[in-house]
Amino acid sequence: MAYKEKERDNSGLRVVGLLVAHTKTDVGLVDDVVPDTVLLVETESFLVNRKKLADFSPYFRAMFYGGGKESTKRQIVIKGVHEEQFRILMDFTKTLKLPLNRQNVLGILEAADFLQLEKARLLCCKFLERELHLSNCLGMMAYAWQLGCLGLYAAARDVALTHLPAIASDEDFLYLSKESVADLLASDDLFIPREDLAFEVTLRWATFDPSREDDFMELIGLVRPESLTLPYLTDLLTRLKGSDPRAKLICRLNNNIPASWTAGRSMPRGRSRESLFMIGGPHDVDAQPLYQFNPRSSRWQCCAPMKRKNLTQYSIAAVEDNVVVTGGYYREIGWYSVDWVLMYQCGNQRWVDGPALQKSRHSHCSVGMGNRLYVLGGSMDDGVVDNVEVLVLGSDAWEEVSPMVCAVERAAVVTMGSCIYVACGLDENGEVYSGIQRYQMKTDQWDVVLHCPHPRYDLLATELNGALYLFGGQALRLDIDTDEWTLLEEECLDRRFFTGCATASGQIYLLGERRLRNIPNMVLFDPYIDTCIEIDDAIPCPVPVHMDVSPSV
Repeated sequence: MAYKEKERDNSGLRVVGLLVAHTKTDVGLVDDVVPDTVLLVETESFLVNRKKLADFSPYFRAMFYGGGKESTKRQIVIKGVHEEQFRILMDFTKTLKLPLNRQNVLGILEAADFLQLEKARLLCCKFLERELHLSNCLGMMAYAWQLGCLGLYAAARDVALTHLPAIASDEDFLYLSKESVADLLASDDLFIPREDLAFEVTLRWATFDPSREDDFMELIGLVRPESLTLPYLTDLLTRLKGSDPRAKLICRLNNNIPASWTAGRSMPRGRSRESLFMIGGPHDVDAQPLYQFNPRSSRWQCCAPMKRKNLTQYSIAAVEDNVVVTGGYYREIGWYSVDWVLMYQCGNQRWVDGPALQKSRHSHCSVGMGNRLYVLGGSMDDGVVDNVEVLVLGSDAWEEVSPMVCAVERAAVVTMGSCIYVACGLDENGEVYSGIQRYQMKTDQWDVVLHCPHPRYDLLATELNGALYLFGGQALRLDIDTDEWTLLEEECLDRRFFTGCATASGQIYLLGERRLRNIPNMVLFDPYIDTCIEIDDAIPCPVPVHMDVSPSV
């Protein structure tokens, strides 16, 4: 299956800055290196320095210093790569810049893979990740698997898992191998509005080729029968006629129920349990309502309200099956910071008090990672702090960990892997801070990985398929591995500010635009379908709102 380009206007994607992380020290670059070898590629000769290329690539290291016949030659013929791609890659070893576009990226990637130029290979893979789309994710999966580009494969596979009903209507889906279809159907990360659709796409794939009858019986066992709906099955049986190729498969299924269907109840798919939680409404009332949104059904459900009058500028985060509100600014006679921790237990559907923070704070950020809740920065009554605290759920006290590089308030926060990223904010002088600070949990260390090209405070951050997204005035995507910023030119996101943001089921939800209105709106942004869906009056409570996502409710 060939990778194919997205059919869309390229104006919607623009790289605004390339801050490549590989310094001269990283890769052994030396100014004014003296060429000592000639490499012959097709009709062109390239003057190179052996040590410099060996520092970049195991391929050249083995060629020049592996003890083979090339080790003593000063003129070497290289086959298996075209001169145009080779020239671009040799320029990359000098400048660390790779001029990629849709026309040349595949050729450069394959040449970089052949020459084992890992940094160039990574840049190509990240470029292709940014090009992922509903129309090419299946081809990209196959292409990435063939080249061993595991990050690209994982991103393409996740697009397929979160858009299966849509991609199943594409012809490429019909040519997938049984193993590839099984991999998608078996995944706990498969997101479908109804399990009926998993049954439907299996039927579609199997009826494309009459020889797939046995494959159908194997694949249908991966569908979770408890989640199939009676109206769907009734309608399917009503519509089927004897000449319909699906009828034969249904008859065989009726006579040979899969063993997995009779082995006991299967667990619902993980993504079907993802929920968005939002606290909203003005602070000067006795209670602020809490709502749960199910992306699968697109329905809001009212939960027990948070009963804290005159509390504002707090932070909300989801940790396992808890929604946790920390800190805030409270008015009694005057305004002051508080150390309160309020936990909504989703399973018990009730609020409980948690261990108090070590430091009272407001305008901070908080984020869950596994069973840990981190509270970062913010302001105390005497100013902005760099302090970071962590609470392990079930313990009775917070612990202090290493402070941030720069004290900030009103910053954005997101987790990726085992790292926490704090984006921008206001520093202790009240000025906008442009840095992206990273906390590595395993080593308890902070660093500044790079700077935002359009820094602001009150940004929102989320993660989708290994990329960091920032929203607020402009929409930006950051590929952490290559330090590449991409400006997303989406009209529905331009010059707009929201109060809540989270990723669920492979899509980004933005809630509560900051504007003069009492009823908040919701924007659903999906970078893989070229669509930004705006839904007014979608939230059943007044502004402002705070939100996060819980994956396990």
